Amino acid sequence: MTAKDGERKYERVARVIRERIASGAYRPGNALPSEGRLSQEFEVSRPTVINALDVLRDEGLIYTQTGSGSYVRGTAPKATEELSRPGLELLEGSEEAQSAELLQAGIVVASPRAANLLELPTPVKAFLRQYVISDEDGPTELVSAWFPLELASGTRFTSAEPLGPSIRRHLFERKRIRLDHAVERTIARAATSEEAQALGITPGSAVLNIVVTGHDADGKALQLIDAVLPGDRHELRDVYPLN
Repeated sequence: MTAKDGERKYERVARVIRERIASGAYRPGNALPSEGRLSQEFEVSRPTVINALDVLRDEGLIYTQTGSGSYVRGTAPKATEELSRPGLELLEGSEEAQSAELLQAGIVVASPRAANLLELPTPVKAFLRQYVISDEDGPTELVSAWFPLELASGTRFTSAEPLGPSIRRHLFERKRIRLDHAVERTIARAATSEEAQALGITPGSAVLNIVVTGHDADGKALQLIDAVLPGDRHELRDVYPLN
């Protein structure tokens, strides 16, 4: 139970308990040792144990019953296929690998929604990189990637060629900008005439609108990806525990 480099005491306790749950040493429904026993085993203070249990509780691995103790939760069912998070795929996707057709790349007046999500004043100019992804049946996604002007400087975002790495990777390689977390929104609505033309569908057809913003560790929005997907060509699926 040696601590890893830079690991705090409560993180070590949480890690070991997490590993025991994953290995089956602590099975779903089993009670964890008392806080006092864990304190003795790990040679740490009781507040340290409480902090570790708080972490595991936040992760959904355990639950606590007042006056009884902490217990291992049941694990989520495993999917028979790999589940996808559309927003993450958009952040990690490569234009080149997806055979994207670039529609435009340059400075434009940001739409009110784009400016709002990027926390920019309006009206304001921003950088837009827009492309269509298709498969053998036709267009499947219309993707608009928005950035503040200062972020696009020094990148290949103006290139007329599809980018090899993902936009997220490109930002890190060129400017050492690292995204910390993302906020994803899914909206069901009707396609605009411009979207319908790009996707080869009838104006007013049902579409899924996946909007994901990438943020730094301070919560500042650095990137916005707005993807429009024809409703009859996509299905969103997830698996989650019911505790």
